[in-house]
Amino acid sequence: MIELKELNSKAYPTTPEIDSNLQILLERVNKIRVEWGKPMKVTSGLRSQADQQRINPAAPKSKHLLGQAVDIYDPDLSLTAWLKENGSQRLIDAQLWCEEGNRNWVHFQCVSSKSGNRWFLP
Repeated sequence: MIELKELNSKAYPTTPEIDSNLQILLERVNKIRVEWGKPMKVTSGLRSQADQQRINPAAPKSKHLLGQAVDIYDPDLSLTAWLKENGSQRLIDAQLWCEEGNRNWVHFQCVSSKSGNRWFLP
């Protein structure tokens, strides 16, 4: 199972809102983890504004800043393929949304995309 400390591995200061968001995200991603049945490695969870600027300055309002997003390592895209296997049903069941087109990770977020689509372009 993914642990809460993995979502904030750099121990950034949080607020009650961020703590709540991280807990919701953890519960929902672990639903996927249990169904997937394989280990999942967190590559990025909660980010500081400085980290966000370094990682992706084009997304200054990233859900990572609020504890609402996590990136999971997916080097062979097998997790991505599995998630898409039954359309979006796995994401619907877990109440998660995913960015489309990532090369070696899955970006999960626990809030709807702007489009409302379970798979969306950033």
